[in-house]
Amino acid sequence: MSAHLYPHEPAYQDDSERIVVERLREQLGSDCVIMHGLRFTDSEYGDVEIDVLVLIPALGAIVIEVKGGFVSYRDGAFHQSGGGERIITPVDQARHGVYSLKRYLENRASWSRGALRAGWMVCFPYTPVNAGMGPEVPRNSVIGSNDLDSIAERVETQLERASIQTPLPARGWVDSAVQHLLSTGADPALVPARTLARHQHVEAVTASRAFILSAARNIDRLEFVGSAGTGKSWLAAELARRWARAGESVCFVTYNQGVAEVMKHEMAQLAPDERPSFLGTFHALAPAWGVPILDGQADSYWRDLLPEQMATAARQLSKSERFSAFIVDEAQDFTDSWWPVLLSAARSDDYKLAVFRDDEQAIFTERRGSPDVELVPFILDENLRNTRHIVDAFRPLITAHPIARGEYGPAVERVSCEPQDVMDTADSIVMELMDERGWMPEHIALLTTKSRHNVQREQEHDKDAYWRDFCSNTDVFYSTVGSFKGLERPVVVLAVNGFHDGVSPESLLYAGMSRARDLLVIVQSSTAA
Repeated sequence: MSAHLYPHEPAYQDDSERIVVERLREQLGSDCVIMHGLRFTDSEYGDVEIDVLVLIPALGAIVIEVKGGFVSYRDGAFHQSGGGERIITPVDQARHGVYSLKRYLENRASWSRGALRAGWMVCFPYTPVNAGMGPEVPRNSVIGSNDLDSIAERVETQLERASIQTPLPARGWVDSAVQHLLSTGADPALVPARTLARHQHVEAVTASRAFILSAARNIDRLEFVGSAGTGKSWLAAELARRWARAGESVCFVTYNQGVAEVMKHEMAQLAPDERPSFLGTFHALAPAWGVPILDGQADSYWRDLLPEQMATAARQLSKSERFSAFIVDEAQDFTDSWWPVLLSAARSDDYKLAVFRDDEQAIFTERRGSPDVELVPFILDENLRNTRHIVDAFRPLITAHPIARGEYGPAVERVSCEPQDVMDTADSIVMELMDERGWMPEHIALLTTKSRHNVQREQEHDKDAYWRDFCSNTDVFYSTVGSFKGLERPVVVLAVNGFHDGVSPESLLYAGMSRARDLLVIVQSSTAA
């Protein structure tokens, strides 16, 4: 049998990492473990990523920094060529990985195996190596393309060196290390800093996807399809900014009021000429067009009657009141009858249109409409937001196969209780997370699948204030999954307290679970567990 691999389906940055992992897996014994793309936060180096970590029970751990292209050492530095040449620092990265790994495990109160015996190597799978590369990299510390057939042997030899004086950890250390590294939880005192670092990393990685919009800049009608966490809302907001700055009159609509309020809050920081002409829910266009909204109406009113009234009003709009570009976020919840109403507010037939959707989050089974317009599709398949444990938890509920780019994070927690105790149990978990586990109130959202939490009932008397509270980000937020679609918090406590008729339970659970960025706790009745 081959070595154990985590994750089971790695998301390789390039073929160089894939080659190294596959060769190691072929050659190492079944008692060994290979971990790819391990990310965690270190107190000294901050956000750390280890390309490949090898755990060998009888020898210890090796951190391998992998660099593709052709790598050479000259003038006291490593140079990487392939699509241009740049200076790289593989030795620093490998060393930082070892030091961070040792600190991470050895400083954990739950780690009882003693000091970790660990070393480092660098690997250049496209570069033949016949000698050491500079004073810091003797021949035994580097793996070249000519070493791949014996890579496991070279790793083992490196760990057998007398210069690694740390004794082997106590028996069972590999299993314990895997358990700790796959959970990558932090001590309570470190949770706020670690959560902030994760948030900043996710924002930076998401913003790096702006090249997609640059590549599509000459396409006027687009459809972005992707599962949760693939950056659809960020791309929608950035595209709205770009179109507005180019002089378009942009109508930005979404289904959920929460998403609309968050977008308004964020876009308020932009220059006036970078903001959409309209930003809100589809139905919020009605009062903007002079159509009053009647509260407390049946679903048919929102699906059919109000859109008919809006269509009549749209035909009377002046040119200055119309739009030259439309952006629709959470489009999977738009029913067929809404699309012609929305597009009837176009200034001309050559309007721009961008649609962002995840049909597997279409919790309302009677909707899932599409515009009668030909769109150029873009598929987003990299989950940038959720930890790998969370992606793996909701993956069985969907047909898409998102590539998880996040770190492992804490394990998903599932708590069973009596049906009548679901809400009380969820409340108790929220208190425990704040009082004992280091999470701040603003990190947490308690979401329900059916009946609203009592706190939400009280707060929703003033819906505008309710969503302002979410944007202020100072307290635990209470919502139903349906109202929270398109939003996120570091921690979600998902109280599974039933499902409404006409709602897909699988889609609702998927939507709720994927709202958690770092930690997901699912509370459900023992009969459903």
